[in-house]
Amino acid sequence: MLIIIFLFILTISFTEIFGWLNPLSRIFTSAIIFIFLFYQYHRIRQFGKAKSLSQEELTRTNEIIHALLTTMNLNKLLSLIMNNLTREKNFDSAFIYFIEKDNTLRCIATKGAVTLSGIRRFTFTLEDRDKIIGRTIKSGLPVMVQDTKKNYMVDREITDKLQLKQCIFLPLVVQDKILGLIITGNSKTKIDFTSRDLSVLNTISNQAAIALRNAQLYSKIEELSIIDELTQIYNHRFFQQKIREEVELARRYNSILSLSIIDIDFFKNYNDRNGHLAGDTCLKQVAKIILQSLRKTDIVARYGGEEFAIILPATDKFGATRIIEKIRYDIERYPFEFRHNQPAGKLTISAGIATFPDDTKESRKLIELADQSLYQAKKLGRNRVIVCVSNTKIQQQFFQARPPPSRPP
Repeated sequence: MLIIIFLFILTISFTEIFGWLNPLSRIFTSAIIFIFLFYQYHRIRQFGKAKSLSQEELTRTNEIIHALLTTMNLNKLLSLIMNNLTREKNFDSAFIYFIEKDNTLRCIATKGAVTLSGIRRFTFTLEDRDKIIGRTIKSGLPVMVQDTKKNYMVDREITDKLQLKQCIFLPLVVQDKILGLIITGNSKTKIDFTSRDLSVLNTISNQAAIALRNAQLYSKIEELSIIDELTQIYNHRFFQQKIREEVELARRYNSILSLSIIDIDFFKNYNDRNGHLAGDTCLKQVAKIILQSLRKTDIVARYGGEEFAIILPATDKFGATRIIEKIRYDIERYPFEFRHNQPAGKLTISAGIATFPDDTKESRKLIELADQSLYQAKKLGRNRVIVCVSNTKIQQQFFQARPPPSRPP
């Protein structure tokens, strides 16, 4: 608007101005006017371009925030944050940390690696709260460092480990609580950070904190939906899903899989004589004994009231028998309270085993055959393991004559 007014006044004054100026002065004055107008035109273009870039950045930031708030899977969310910080914001590196109770900063994500168990190489303990990281966590405010070598507040040991020569520290804050920290930056000093950069990144980190908290809560709820409340092992719903998945994997990779269903002998008698609280304690103890005998790849779930299902991937009949027999042996000898009230004077289990693909190639049929084997174990006197040897024939396995191995294979 000022330029238009200026041009209007200038146009009116041109005749009068040039009337008394000599030719050289006219040329000089014209040049000054031209340069001034060109400068104003250039400024208008720069303003328009900056406004356009700002609008694009705002749109992209909104898209990032929307993606963050609609992603409930924690691993996917962490990967999304990494990608946006390193690719969209043009940083070499980015790290996400969770704060543990002992003031340990556990690195859970970096470029190309996401793991909730922590990346040991980048995990460190927060000891000196006078340093920038400590102050960032304490204040909940972001901090940017243009050159880590020139800033005496930077912990050089940490920045050297992260290979950062310039960085921004972004606290992850939700309802005045610090969940963790994002550290992002470059291995070479190549960007002049501005207050606008810090503002945009702080907005993203605030939304990332909310998204991470939501994802944590969702993950917890999801976990509760597949965990049996009493025994703290997987529930029947999860077992049905997992057995189908494991059978499909065994089929795809031409592998084997064994399934065992275990039942506590005379458990109704235990409940009736000793009370349901004692029965609940018994179930928890049995679940614990089973877990102690299994490998990391094995899966145990509460199948029914006093029944447990155990999925043993890549395990043939012989291997499965050894594992389940050890469980039977350990339970028989465990000093359960009120065990003397049981018919045999001790608490025991019966178990059935079926194997894929020897007995069947279908998950549903595998469960049915393991259940039939368990029924045979009950029928033949309890406190024993029965292995299915075909679709139509059940073979008995007796192990009472010799103790099982001290640990599973």
